[in-house]
Amino acid sequence: MLQRLAKMISWRSLRRAAIVAVLIALAAPHAWAAWQYRAASRDLERYHPESARGRIESCLTVWPRLESAHLLAARASREAGDLVDAETHIHRAQQIHGGSSDEIAFEWALLQASAGNVREVETYLQKQADTQPEQAGLVWEALAEGYLRSYRTLDAMACLEHWLAESPNNVRALELRGRTFVVGRGVKRGSDDFRRVLELDPSRDGARLHLTRALLDLGGYSEAIPHLEHLSKTRPDDPEIPVRLARCLNMLDRKAEARRTLENVLARHPDHALALRTLGQFSLSENQPAAAEEYLRKAVARLPNDYTANWLLYESLRQQGKPDAAAQLKTAEEVRDRSERLGELQSRKLAAQPLDPALHVEMATLLMRTGRTELAVSWLESALALDAKFRPAHAMLADHYSRIGRTELAEEHRKLAAE
Repeated sequence: MLQRLAKMISWRSLRRAAIVAVLIALAAPHAWAAWQYRAASRDLERYHPESARGRIESCLTVWPRLESAHLLAARASREAGDLVDAETHIHRAQQIHGGSSDEIAFEWALLQASAGNVREVETYLQKQADTQPEQAGLVWEALAEGYLRSYRTLDAMACLEHWLAESPNNVRALELRGRTFVVGRGVKRGSDDFRRVLELDPSRDGARLHLTRALLDLGGYSEAIPHLEHLSKTRPDDPEIPVRLARCLNMLDRKAEARRTLENVLARHPDHALALRTLGQFSLSENQPAAAEEYLRKAVARLPNDYTANWLLYESLRQQGKPDAAAQLKTAEEVRDRSERLGELQSRKLAAQPLDPALHVEMATLLMRTGRTELAVSWLESALALDAKFRPAHAMLADHYSRIGRTELAEEHRKLAAE
């Protein structure tokens, strides 16, 4: 009897252990997904969106219909610069919810702001920052990115200064302020912000890359080289890094090494515009204008609004005594004048006269000429928000919509321009 009782106990123990094992096996993926979700949230708090994206995508393999996970994925993609993926996740969250919600509307507004469609959402977002202080950082980040994207550098700076007053060591705010300084031609102050970011978080390769660009503009070639060598290990597939390294090597009289570095880039990326421009510049400095012309024509074809490439091409033609040098000089000067006027509008004119629709139309004209059509249309719309009857804005929009085949809209603006 004791033996039979022992068998019964043994069987019950085995069955209980089996049930526990099954429960653990069923629970394990969910526990893992919950851990990935929390880790992704922590990554975003530290402004590490790329690692957050990987974690939240792993979470979604277990919980594909978790609305909050899709919104977190949208935030990670937006902060990583992948706005298309961010929009996809927001739409998926809407499908799961069966419509919109306060959380979905907020994330959608952040996405619109980051994309440069600031005018439509800035009032709503500023109100959100006032009423929900815990969300303020997200608002200032999205608005600053949108202002930068739409050439509203003074608005971006005001936004970032407000954020940094509340959080002086916020790495994302410092990083964005550094970029804003550089766009506003305060490269030295921008480089100081990027250095501070790297002191606070040495893993921020984006800030490191921005710092190297600033250092090249400032002539800090020796300081830039260690940063570029670090980036060449962490971003081995980015051709811009060895190109900038080659520029530093060349300026430090390591010319043969610099040329080999560029030739290696072009062997893998034969159409890389910055590499072509830089190799053309090297060839000019080595008194090889014909070779320089070959590289620079390719560079200008890919960078038609780059003053340096256009001017170097002119110089290569001049040194060869070619008759089309004069026409190329005129093109280079036009590119330079547009760039300088754009900078003046951004840094001074619009600050002094932000409500002048004529300046908004001039900004749109310059952007249209450099191929940034969507942004130009946004400036034309902002001119009409200031003065709904401003004829030059209507005339430009009529021409634009006519070119892209939207005849009804073109005709509507043409009539308004004629009134």
